[in-house]
Amino acid sequence: MASSFFLTMLFCYLLSLLSEVAAEAVGHAQKPAVILVPAAFSKVAVYDQVGRILSIHGYDVVAVDLPSVGRDAAKVDRTPDIKVVQKALKEKLNQGKDVILVGNSYGGTVICDAVGDFDAKSSIKFNGKGKILGLIFFSGFLPYMSELSNLRPDIRTLSPPWFRFEGTSRVFWDGDLSTLPPSRTLYNLLPPALAAHYSSQLQPSSFAALNATAKYIPYDGKFRSLYVVGSKDNAVPPALAQTYIEQQGAKWETQTIEGDHSPMLSRVGEFVRIVRRFAGEEV
Repeated sequence: MASSFFLTMLFCYLLSLLSEVAAEAVGHAQKPAVILVPAAFSKVAVYDQVGRILSIHGYDVVAVDLPSVGRDAAKVDRTPDIKVVQKALKEKLNQGKDVILVGNSYGGTVICDAVGDFDAKSSIKFNGKGKILGLIFFSGFLPYMSELSNLRPDIRTLSPPWFRFEGTSRVFWDGDLSTLPPSRTLYNLLPPALAAHYSSQLQPSSFAALNATAKYIPYDGKFRSLYVVGSKDNAVPPALAQTYIEQQGAKWETQTIEGDHSPMLSRVGEFVRIVRRFAGEEV
């Protein structure tokens, strides 16, 4: 009798355990893919920590290196950047997965153009499997809506003073290292040792990529779009961010965090929570 009772209790425990595992597996299966696109001058290593955490929470994370960043940057324009993001996007959509695109700084410009060929897959219009849930812009350097009808001004007339131009081939971040080093412009909330490490990893960007005119604007209501403002951002300060947000016809969700220009490094937990909430989780 006691043996029968023990076996019954053991069976119930195992059934409960299997149910929890199955429920967790189903929950993970329903999580969207997240495509992470870095800023100018940066490689995907900046997303290593947030990518690992999102993966632990069940997200299918893809971090995309931009061809316009690196030693051979002068050889490309923005087109290869767009195509490499579109390749990752198409792959996930064809797998029937929902997708969130995340762009930091110039990466926000790239994801804008990348979704131009996927208008029909926007969750605003399409509710089936394999849709684009939306775009998240962390400290985005973005195209203005007027860019579609007017040629963008030369980036050399718009750039911050710490940009250094190698003619019209490459752009560097070291134009004013004495007063505006990366530890102040990009990583001002990181400990000095980490700021120094990531500063040492910066690489030149393509002038043609940064200077290109946008071809598509998704944040006018065609796609769900979240702009995350960093209150401590010295590269895209809140006043500049507001010029994107307050454009006539723009339809934004917005959030302000106490972040710098690189919140994937300085505000890891907040970065991850923002992505998870955007995906529909209650965290």
